[in-house]
Amino acid sequence: MAWLLVLAVAPGVFWLWYFRRRDRLRPEPRHLVGRVFAYGALAAVLAGALEAGIFPLLELRRADLSSGVVAAGIVGLIEESAKFAALYLGIYRHAQFDEVIDGILYGVATSLGFATLENIAYVLEGGADVGVMRALLSVPGHAFFGAVMGFYVGLGKFSRRPQGWLAAALLVPALSHAAYNAAIFTSTWVALGVVPLVVLLWRVSLHYVRRAQVLDARRRPS
Repeated sequence: MAWLLVLAVAPGVFWLWYFRRRDRLRPEPRHLVGRVFAYGALAAVLAGALEAGIFPLLELRRADLSSGVVAAGIVGLIEESAKFAALYLGIYRHAQFDEVIDGILYGVATSLGFATLENIAYVLEGGADVGVMRALLSVPGHAFFGAVMGFYVGLGKFSRRPQGWLAAALLVPALSHAAYNAAIFTSTWVALGVVPLVVLLWRVSLHYVRRAQVLDARRRPS
């Protein structure tokens, strides 16, 4: 049991460390990173409750193609909305959120809090095989959804008109998450499409990190 718990938690710890390393010039306080991580875990509880109520109400079954596509979109929207709310309420107006790259780190932390709690439930129920598969795909997928969300939240934080950036912060990860779920829910060879999707999101996340670093360097007084 203990080693399954380690298997469930370790991927989230690794990806949080990975993105914290990219915020080396003015690193964020650990207690704030931990706070939004905890908010992300609470968001997972909220999302799970909403999904448990909505799926029976709409009579959706992931095994059916049409229902699976609708379910994928609903899950993506609910889960990314819950993360967005946790990120916005948890840190958006905090004085320590003073760089665009901070949005990426806090977005990743929120998503990994969500993913880690979710992962514990899945791995303790499904065992080591589920843990390994989720460590390679699901957890990094959540991290990269969070990086994308956080980048747009960071742009919104320092924009005179943040509404468009904040809308993108919700919609882009929700659509990416829906595409990921739609492939998985087919339970066919189409599910292999999540591998290039996760790799693409990784590259996009690193691109956004570099863009954030450039934007932050321009904003610093010379």
